[in-house]
Amino acid sequence: MLKLICVFFLLPFCLNGFSQTLTISGVVVDVDGHPVPDARFFYSNRPDIKNKTDKNGNFSIKYHVGQDDSLKFQHVGFDDYSLVVTSRMVRRAKDGIINVDLTLPEKEGLVIVVHANVPDTLFGTQEYSVADFEFDKSGQVILLTYEKNLNKGSVLRLLDSTSTVVDSYYVTGDAVELRTDFRGNTHLITEEQVFLIYVNKNRLTVYLEDRDYYFRYVSPLIDTIGDNIYFSNYSDVYPAFDYLEFNRRDSAYKNIIKVEDTLMMELYRSEFKYVDVRTKIWAHDKQLETGIDKEIWVGATVFTKSLYYEPLYAPLFKVGEDSIFVFDHYKNLLFKYSPTGGFSDSLRISYHRDSRKSGWEQPLLQDRENDNIYGTFQRSGFTYLSEIDCCTGAIRKSFRLHFKYVERIRIIDGYVYYVYRPFESVQKKYIYREKLRS
Repeated sequence: MLKLICVFFLLPFCLNGFSQTLTISGVVVDVDGHPVPDARFFYSNRPDIKNKTDKNGNFSIKYHVGQDDSLKFQHVGFDDYSLVVTSRMVRRAKDGIINVDLTLPEKEGLVIVVHANVPDTLFGTQEYSVADFEFDKSGQVILLTYEKNLNKGSVLRLLDSTSTVVDSYYVTGDAVELRTDFRGNTHLITEEQVFLIYVNKNRLTVYLEDRDYYFRYVSPLIDTIGDNIYFSNYSDVYPAFDYLEFNRRDSAYKNIIKVEDTLMMELYRSEFKYVDVRTKIWAHDKQLETGIDKEIWVGATVFTKSLYYEPLYAPLFKVGEDSIFVFDHYKNLLFKYSPTGGFSDSLRISYHRDSRKSGWEQPLLQDRENDNIYGTFQRSGFTYLSEIDCCTGAIRKSFRLHFKYVERIRIIDGYVYYVYRPFESVQKKYIYREKLRS
């Protein structure tokens, strides 16, 4: 009887002895389910022995029960993750293999928030408010001002280096805003017309432009590198667009990248199923007339007016003399492009995710002198300008502006300019300036 009991005690021990070495394998992915290549993994008690996931995020490593510590995963784009192998995982191992699929946590890190200096008043008067402003190529400031209502009686004013008004022009029509094109020229946009503003020796000269020509051939152009012009075919009523490159020397067009919100596109096209018969017949007739798909006609006229539709925002910036950066907020990637080498790299970006929590808002802003790019965040009424590191895609530091609810932000040579009027005060809208501290 004693021998029989000893056999039963020895049997589990022998079985465990045969299963001391197992294999842990699986796939490492991000929060969107995309594989994470080149993630390092190693045991905590053996940090000198490191392996990397393959291009599909797969990993495999031997595990010695009772000898190896927790399995750690590291990647520059994510926070560290530790996998602790439990006795339950060992018991459930099939054919000596423990299958584990891992999702690496988003890299948040510590974001330094810097409070900017007390702002300076660049320009202000109690006679009228500043609705918008732009810096001309000559360095002088052009103001769009009004006394009571921007739609009636708006005036363009020119400031010299001492912030003194040296010239003015009375606007006809309902003024909307000032815009600067890729050549640095300033345009006045009204409800019905577009004007080119020319500055010469403290004098304003305003020329009427062809509105259709401006919005078709000038406004879409973003920037240039050598003989190449970069522009988009963006439309605010379609959830996809392309960035294109045009070479002025050989007149060749090149589609460099496509931006699309795939979920929004699916909802956009499916709207055709739910509209009434009359609308379907109308869309079918438009398809025969123009060649544009009937689903697109319904999406553009019906779905874009719903609460579910948001126009795309994936800006392109020129950085340095020969680089293009595209912030694709729908693939969660920052793409780097050059005319000679094409797309050289892509980085994960996550600052725009969970905007309700982070306060992220459009647009991204670029310093016109040093090319730094900043994200805009709104929290409790304050505006935070967060510098984006184009080498990692992460937030480097954040600057909180002094006033709440500021408007018309511009960043030039490390200074941020904006329009502001104190809440519930009789003050008109002034232009303020703050230094973004390094």
